[in-house]
Amino acid sequence: MKNPSLNYGIGIIVLVAALFAAGCTSVFSGGATATPTPFPTPVPTALPVSTPGGSYCGFSTCHGTDLTCSMNAPQICTAMYQTGDKCRQYARCDTGGGSCTLVVDNPRFTTCKACAEKCQIQAGPDSLAATSCEEKC
Repeated sequence: MKNPSLNYGIGIIVLVAALFAAGCTSVFSGGATATPTPFPTPVPTALPVSTPGGSYCGFSTCHGTDLTCSMNAPQICTAMYQTGDKCRQYARCDTGGGSCTLVVDNPRFTTCKACAEKCQIQAGPDSLAATSCEEKC
């Protein structure tokens, strides 16, 4: 025989037990705050090199692995992460020799770029799947 009150009571007990087990009932005291789970963030790229004319030598695009350097590099980019942004840490722009040129002296860039592009192709339009794949590169 089914008793709705008994089922309801058991359900409440299970819910409360689950909340305690998950730590969802703890109250933060003092100055402690909850720390959110981080989402992949853009990897900082090399800082642009300033020149006396006010222009900067830096990546001509804000995202991705198709890198070129320019004296008119953007000074502000969106914080949105895109596939390939992780690889940008292995390249830089340099004004050595009088011009703004791309320097890829770390072999990890080529490996990272190939992996990121493979992830992008496999994921198709699913950018979350591409990002999840790229995390393993």
